[in-house]
This record gives sequence, C-alpha cells and structure tokens, in this order.
Amino acid sequence: MMKMKILLLLLAFTAFASAAQIKDVRFDCSAKGCQVVFAFASDKNLPTFFQKYDAASKKLTVGFSETTFALGEGDYDIDANSKFVKSMKVFKDAYKGTAFLKIEMAVGASIASDKNEIALDKSNFLIKLKNKGGKSWTLSKLFAERKKAAEKQAALDKKAAAKAALEEKKRLAEEKKAADKRALEEKKAAEKQAALDKKAAAKAAAEEKKAAEKAAAEEKKRLAAEKKEAERRALEEKKAAEKAALEEKKRLAEEKKAAEKAAREAEKLMAEQQKQIDKAILEGGAISALLPKLKEMTVLIGSGMEQFRLVAEEPIEIQNVSTIDKNYTLTIGLAGPQKSPIFRIGAGSLVKSVTWGANGLKVQLKGAVQPVILVQDGVLVLQIAEKGINRDGFVFWSAQPKGIFVRDWMKAVDEKPNFDAFVKNLDKGSKKIISGSQTFHLRPVVRELIVVADETEFYAAPNENSQVMQRLVFGDRLVSLDMKGLYRKVQYGNRVGYVDRRAVGFFDELSSVQEERLKQVDKERGTNLTTNTAQIGSQLDGLYEDRVTYSSFGRRDPFVEVDGLVEEGINIDQVELVGIIWESDVPVAILVESKNPSISYTVKEGDKILNGKVLKITQTDVLFLIQEFGVSRRYSMGLPDKLGGQK
Repeated sequence: MMKMKILLLLLAFTAFASAAQIKDVRFDCSAKGCQVVFAFASDKNLPTFFQKYDAASKKLTVGFSETTFALGEGDYDIDANSKFVKSMKVFKDAYKGTAFLKIEMAVGASIASDKNEIALDKSNFLIKLKNKGGKSWTLSKLFAERKKAAEKQAALDKKAAAKAALEEKKRLAEEKKAADKRALEEKKAAEKQAALDKKAAAKAAAEEKKAAEKAAAEEKKRLAAEKKEAERRALEEKKAAEKAALEEKKRLAEEKKAAEKAAREAEKLMAEQQKQIDKAILEGGAISALLPKLKEMTVLIGSGMEQFRLVAEEPIEIQNVSTIDKNYTLTIGLAGPQKSPIFRIGAGSLVKSVTWGANGLKVQLKGAVQPVILVQDGVLVLQIAEKGINRDGFVFWSAQPKGIFVRDWMKAVDEKPNFDAFVKNLDKGSKKIISGSQTFHLRPVVRELIVVADETEFYAAPNENSQVMQRLVFGDRLVSLDMKGLYRKVQYGNRVGYVDRRAVGFFDELSSVQEERLKQVDKERGTNLTTNTAQIGSQLDGLYEDRVTYSSFGRRDPFVEVDGLVEEGINIDQVELVGIIWESDVPVAILVESKNPSISYTVKEGDKILNGKVLKITQTDVLFLIQEFGVSRRYSMGLPDKLGGQK
C-alpha cells in the first residue's frame, strides 16, 4: 500500500514537471507584418495547440493543452481601438479528458480568420497575421504599468479620501458647534415664550372666570324671571281653568235644566195627546191605525218569501238606516216624536213591533233574522225567505191611517175588517192604542260615530276658537247627540263636546279603504269594535232562484248597463278623483275625466250625479250613493297615493 502511494505521487510530480507554462504574451509589428507571440518558459514539452475564430462575436480563441499562465487567469484589457487584439480572457477548460488553457481574444478588423500561420522560435510560439500597421505591446508590461497606475491612483484616492474625511470631520465639528448654538438660542426662546404663554394663560383664565361669573349671574337672573313668569302663567291658567270649569258647570246646569224642561214638555205633550186619544175613543171618533208620521205598513207572505214594507211621511234614505244591532233592532233616522206607543205586529215571522225613539223610528225584529234591506223611492222594504207556508198564493195585510186591510188571494172576496177585529184575530194581546199608564220610556238607539280624519280637535263649544278639551285620532269612537251647523255634538267617554262634522262619519259611510284601516287600528289597540256587517242594500241573497246575486264591495256593478240611463249628471265610471279641498267650511272634491283630463268637475256633499248623489267627502275619499234599477248601493273613490295607486 505504501509503495502504491509513493508511485502515485511520483507520477503526479512527473506530470506537473512536464506541464508547459506561458510566461508572457507579446504583440510585435514590423515592416514584414504582425504576430502574436506566446513566450513559453522552456522549449521542451511544448503542448498541443488549436485556434478558432467566431465571426459573430469577432473573437479568436487559441488553446494549449496542459499549460499554465504565469500572469494568472482573468481578463486583460489591451486597446479597445486596436484593429488587432483589443482584450484577452485567460481561463482553463477541459475537452475530452484533457485540460486546456484557453486564451480568448477580442479582435478587430485585421483578424478575421483562424487560418493564421503558426511558427516556433525556440521557446516562443508565433501566430503570424497577414495585416500590418499594428502597435506593439507586451502583456506583462501593460499589466505592470496598469498595476502601477492603479496603485498610484489608489494612493491618490486614499489621500483624497483622508483629506475629505478631515474636511468632513471639520465640517461636522462646525455643524455641531452651530447646532449647539442654535439649541441654546432655541432653549432661551422657548423659556421666554413659555413665560409669556403662562402669563397670557393666567390672564385668559382670569377673564374667563370673570365672564363665567357674569354669565352665571345673568342665568340666575333669567331663571328667576322665568320662574316668576311661569308662576304668573300658572296663576292665569289656574284662573282660566277655574273660569272654564265654572262656565262648564253653568253650561251643564243649563243643559240639564233645558233637558228637564224638554222632558216635562214632552210628558205634557204626551199626556195631552193621550187625553185627546181617550176623548176620541169615548166620543167614537176616527183614530189613525198607525203611529204618527207613518203612512203605511204592509206585510206580504207567500211563494217562499216574506216582505215587510214601511212608508213614512218623510222619504226614507238608505244612509239613514242603521245596521241591525245585537238586540235585533233596526233604527231609521227620521224626524218624529222622541217616544210613542208601541205598534205590535202579530202577523208573520219578520217584524215584532214598531215605535218612535230618540234617534228615529225603531223596528224590532223577531229574533235572529237577517233580512235584506232595500230602499226604493223613499220606501223601506225588509225581505226574507219564508218556508213555513206550504201553499200557493199570498197572505197580505196593510195598516193605513184609515184602518187595517187584509187580503188572502186564496179567497174570492176581500175582507176589510176594522182595526179592532184585525187585532183580535191576529194577536189577542194587541190593542189599537195603549193607555197612558202602560207607556214607558225607551232608551234611544245610539248611532256610533267614527273619527275618519288623521287628527281632529274635541272642542268645548261649536266653534274653532273654543277650548280644545282633547285631540282625537283616526278610529276613535264617539256617540252622536246632535248637529250644530258645521259641528256635531258628541260624547267621548264621560265628556260631551263638539267635533267638525267633516272629520267624523258613521260606519256605513266608510269607504272600503277606511274600513280596512279601521280594522288595523282596532287590531293594534287590542279591541274588536269594527263591525263586519255588510253595507245596507249591497247584496240580495237567495230571494229568487233564477236571479244571480253577488257582493260588489263598493265597486260599480259591471252587470248594470250604462247605456239607456236617462238621468243627467257626472258618470263616476268615467272620472277619477284627483284632489279634495278640505280647508273650507264645505269640503269640495275635484274630479277629472279619465279619457280627457282637461275636463274637470267640482262636487260637494249632496250634489247629484248620474243615478245618485255625493254622500260624504272625507280628507282622502269620496263616498257616492248610487241607485240603479231600484237597488241602492255605495261606491267609494280614494285619492291616488305617491306611486299612482289608490290609497
């Protein structure tokens, strides 16, 4: 093993000893021509050589096998403007297992081929070039000169750097001195300014304190004045309240006195009437078979229906007919006596009795019947289906001022009994007239008013300058007591006052939009006061088998033809509601024609239209009463909302 290592070392040393070395490179030019000289250290063991020219990069590369370069590998700049060699790059490269020393020369125009002639002059290897006129040079000398120049330049740079460092140090010292001076001056200025600011702050604080004390004194003075003024106003309001309470007490006393006087007068009138009736009975004179202010009451029974017909001296209007209350009582708002005897009806299963009350004529039904209510030509008609009579023909009786008339179409001859015989045959307990001892006071049927405006005032007297006792809102319920010009006398809770009659309405005067809003308000308040009874005269259910019936829900009946109507007036099917003038004593609605908006109309409550009239105008709706082919119905028209739809 030791022998093997010694042999390898000897071979390596022999190889190193046999390697060629280039000591220097020269470029010589003479009259004969130019050549590149590679000076080897010895003429023995010279290496293998090759040369190669690259036209694209204009580089001539020469290579020597197993050769070293004394000046070392690297880049050598020679002459960038030379037509021959401009620079050299020395490096080692291996090719097919052999190490080559390559010298890559950037050449000028005078060297354009690798077919250059080569020669050997002792230990100098020559590459002869064809062109002439080059500048001679020796690489080692160029390297030495440039190294010397670089060292000289480095020494100069070092000296200059030392000088610059000294000057910089001096400059920094001067800057530090100036900065210290400025800092001292700034410190003095800051101390001086701080003293001035402190003095100014103390002065400002003193002024603010003085101003605050002055403002506090003024505020105290103002509060004292306000307290004094508030006490004065409170005293005045107390006096005004006491005065208003005294006036209200006085007014209530006067109203009570007037009511008692009216009651006494009514009792006196009743007694006088009863006295006259008793006298007429004793004398055998003619007595009306009907209540005062009535012209006829008729019952018709047969062919599966029963009908009650009532005719009053004053024409009946559909809006004056109330809905049926929980006591199965129907009230007709007509002018008449506030109380009267009771006219009992024994025939049929529809109406039980008729009498006058404080709010009009009261019709008492027999139990839970639900008749269709019609008004035609000022006559009230109640009608129900009747299945209790299983025979053809009709039973008919009619009460008129001259007597009671009965006709049975099953008989050949009409019977006209007198009033006593009629009552005796139909109801054993009925009498033509009741005595004064049998009369009794009836509670009036109260018509409920509903606030239809968003807000309205509840006044103590019927004028807008009177005391406002409360503010009412949409959906509040009131009791109607009387009418005073533009104001209604109403009761709200336990208080009696007045409201603008335009701001309230009865339930049967509400539009469909107001009814829906009222339901929502009742739901939000947790009450269930909204009446769901259908509007009077709006439907006919099951009267005749061959008649189609339905509910119009306040809209125009599409099955009623418009052509052929002879009454003149505005056709509400051809107009739209565009505005309501509310800030006036009499509200006015503005209508325009749908097909020609340039044509407009203004209407007030009570104005006639085609087949009807304007029933009521509220802040958002107009309610019409339409009468077509003997049937009365209501139709409401609302203002459009901001998006163009109906409110």
